[in-house]
Amino acid sequence: MATKKRQQYTAEFKAKVVLESLQRDTTIEAVRAKYGVSNSMIHRWREEFNQNLPVLFGDKRNPKTKAQAQGYPPGESPDDLKRIIGDLTVQNDILKKCRGCWIAKRCREGGTGEPLDSAQWPL
Repeated sequence: MATKKRQQYTAEFKAKVVLESLQRDTTIEAVRAKYGVSNSMIHRWREEFNQNLPVLFGDKRNPKTKAQAQGYPPGESPDDLKRIIGDLTVQNDILKKCRGCWIAKRCREGGTGEPLDSAQWPL
């Protein structure tokens, strides 16, 4: 027995069907008959359209809403990741400077100045 594959519709087709079904002069039955799509499918697409409409007209100047509109999860947008990389770079530079100052101080006090294991660091 051959199994029937499910029909996959493009986003453009779904948008065309939804916009036509929202017009006042057409009925959902007429749209269903014209495009060969079930009523439940049209209703599901319309609900999805109505749920995602606020995201479409959201404030695009706010970086967080802009990233969410582009589909990035919170905290994983390119701007957020660049900020995290910058913070970590600054912290790394500070730790390198602290370690260098500590080694120089050890040399002045009569130590060898050789690098120590990370367990022996004062930080």
